[in-house]
Amino acid sequence: MSGAAVDLDLVQVQFTQSLSDDGEDVVLETYILAYEEINKIFGVLGSVFKFVSTDVEKKIDILRSKLQQTPESYKTVRSMIMYETCNNITDSDRNNGCRTLLRLHRALEFVAEFIKVLAIEQEDNISKPVWAAYSATLAQHHTWLIKTLQFQCYSGAASHVADKKHGFYGDVYLADQTEHSRTSWESRRSGISQ
Repeated sequence: MSGAAVDLDLVQVQFTQSLSDDGEDVVLETYILAYEEINKIFGVLGSVFKFVSTDVEKKIDILRSKLQQTPESYKTVRSMIMYETCNNITDSDRNNGCRTLLRLHRALEFVAEFIKVLAIEQEDNISKPVWAAYSATLAQHHTWLIKTLQFQCYSGAASHVADKKHGFYGDVYLADQTEHSRTSWESRRSGISQ
């Protein structure tokens, strides 16, 4: 199986740690770390999803670059929004942080829906769960042409990823990999499907 294993506990910790002390803002650096871990899911799914992984990496790189260039302005999501709107960056820079973060959120929504659908599906083939997750999330933001191309891509992926479903759960894990962790992952899966 290609790609690094995904640690869902680490994702949860990073998202939790990214909240500001008052819970009213999000620290961008820690938030980016959580997205890097989430992006490993596409690596676990294999080369068919490399284009998605590469796209998410580009968006993470855009945010990290902005954070490095202007650290105080991009320290939190709120400071980023204020900085970009006050300086008309959202209108002048196609790769502005606000737009980039919105697209990362769409990818996160897709991943969450994919894991939910995958846990519910009883089939060994993951092409249907991928298409169901895409249709419920990202497809809402794509044109008919992009949707058609995505359908062909996911349908064509069926033969490449047919056996990945069982391996997918082996590469998406909880931190300590103890029996308790495996039981916890199984209970998370069953809780999703209820």
